[in-house]
Amino acid sequence: MQERAAQRDGKGGATTSMSHSTARPRPGSAQRIAVVGLGRVGTACTRALEGARDLALGAIVRRPEKLSAPLPRDTPLSVRCCEVGTLCDVDVALVCVPRERILDVATQIFSRGVAVVEAGQFHGRAFQEHRDAIHREATRHHCPAVVGAGWDPGMLSLVQGWFALLVPKGRTSASPRPATSLHHTAAARNVPGVRDALCAEIRDSVGNKRRYVYVELEPGADAERASAALRADPLFLDEETVVLPVESVAALEAEGHGIVLERWGEAGGVGHQRLLLEARFDPVALTAELMLSAARALPALPPGAHTFQDIAASQLFGAQSAASREARP
Repeated sequence: MQERAAQRDGKGGATTSMSHSTARPRPGSAQRIAVVGLGRVGTACTRALEGARDLALGAIVRRPEKLSAPLPRDTPLSVRCCEVGTLCDVDVALVCVPRERILDVATQIFSRGVAVVEAGQFHGRAFQEHRDAIHREATRHHCPAVVGAGWDPGMLSLVQGWFALLVPKGRTSASPRPATSLHHTAAARNVPGVRDALCAEIRDSVGNKRRYVYVELEPGADAERASAALRADPLFLDEETVVLPVESVAALEAEGHGIVLERWGEAGGVGHQRLLLEARFDPVALTAELMLSAARALPALPPGAHTFQDIAASQLFGAQSAASREARP
């Protein structure tokens, strides 16, 4: 890593003799990606790039005082570390800086002829104003950009839109993290075949309570039989109960983020339709993967600021990804 610093000029900055990026990779070649900022999201992006076939880490951009600081473990020796004003020879920059710095950093990157992906947490009117500002700078420098390329804003809004597309007449409720019930959890742990359990409770948009019981089963236990026994327990008869088998309840409790997204309504003239997305995940890890997906889509986009809603799913998937394979008819 110290050898990388030795390759910089005498003033501590990266050499500036190379030309600006064209933001358009050669057909068949991997896009070269710069990660701007090494906080939690930036570090997650560098890790996600290690497993990408069609994307390659080309540079890490840091503040001048951080140029000589250690880089994430397993960073290739060929990766340059530079300041934003000397960024070159990359196609896309993943901007992973605090949201108040995004516009300024993105403007500097656009001036280098590099496309931008960012995942700042703006919502409502603030998001529209931010998008408009990025759009002005991107079009001025003839560069494409994807804004809000994270979990929220980003993919969560898209999933909610797909739910409404499938069930157009109805309502959607989103609970970011269900509350747990210790009493019901203890009862679930006493069901034959259940090794461990966790019971969570949420209320939908009209105030009805619903229980979600995560069960870790004993080896060889039948999931359907254990679920039926749990639902038959008098303690669970007063409210709707959804039983969800998991590999490890301990791991589930260790994960600090989750969401329950539900939509009820009518589709095709048929009532009582219900869609459910229940998830536990690390939002930083998901944001990193989504930023990479946005980078894949950039070569096909015109100059300006775009959101996931503007991009075809096939462009986000990429030709070689697991998502592309899973989505095939």
